[in-house]
Formats: sequence, C-alpha cells, structure tokens
Amino acid sequence: MPDQQHEQTFAPHDAAVRVGITPASIRRWCEYHAAHLSDSARPLSGVQRRLTGKDIEVLRHVKSLRDQGLTVPIINEQLQGLSFAEIDNQVDSDVYTVSPTDAPASPQQVQAMLAVLETVNAVQRRLEAVEAVGKANRRDSVQWFAFGFIVAAFMFLGMVVLSWLYGGR
Repeated sequence: MPDQQHEQTFAPHDAAVRVGITPASIRRWCEYHAAHLSDSARPLSGVQRRLTGKDIEVLRHVKSLRDQGLTVPIINEQLQGLSFAEIDNQVDSDVYTVSPTDAPASPQQVQAMLAVLETVNAVQRRLEAVEAVGKANRRDSVQWFAFGFIVAAFMFLGMVVLSWLYGGR
C-alpha cells in the first residue's frame, strides 16, 4: 500500500476527466458521498481538494448508479457495503498501448481472443435479429391499428347515415 504522503492525487478537473463528469459534479458528489471518500477529497475550507485513485473508483461507481437513476441516499446506502481498491490512475484505464517490443501473443491467447470475438459477433447477430422482429411487430401493430381505426370510422359513418335516414322521420 502506498504511503499517503507519496500517493498520487488528482485535482477536481483531472478527476472529472477520469470519471466522465464535470468538475462541479466532482465537488458536489464529494459533499454528497463524503463518508466514502478520502479526507483530501473533502478538505476543510481553504484547502485544495485532491482525489486519490480510490476516490476516483468510488466516483465512477457513483456515476454508474446515478446513470441507473438512483438517488443520493440510495447510492450512499449501496456504497456502505462496498470496498474499493487503490487504483493507480496515472494512465487512463481505457487506453492500452502496445509497443513493437512487446512479446507476440501465444497461440492459446490468439484462440481465446478469437473465441471472444466470435461470441461478441454472435451476440451482435442475435441483437440484430431481435431488433428486426421488434420492427416487424411494430409495423404489424401499426397496420392493425390503422385497420381498426378505418373499420371504426366506417361503422361510425354508417350509424350516422342510418340515424339520419331513420331518425329524421
């Protein structure tokens, strides 16, 4: 575990980029979820806010919960039972680089990657099939609605005509 004095920390703007939200949201969320963050993420007045790698991981999880529509009290309740790893955020976790000196993948790794790729392609084909069925069902629903509307309109007109023919006497 790194020494707290030497642990890399991030300013609110840098943390916001890593979490995918605005710096203002970082500041607000640090207040809302202070019990789950480091002391440096919720400093005393006049002290610069700094977030640790663990704070960024907590806030990424908060973002995913907020994206699901959960409220602050429910998010804080869910954070109670969780623990987060100390993450080294010097390099964006979403960016991977390969240098020419890296060892080539083994045949087993290539086979595993191909299997994953084939699984992803199969899932994509299934999703496309489900979307096609959904579009066909929507088209059928619209056609049946239009047919029903036309039948109802003719019935209404027929009743108006009959009422006019037999009611006028």
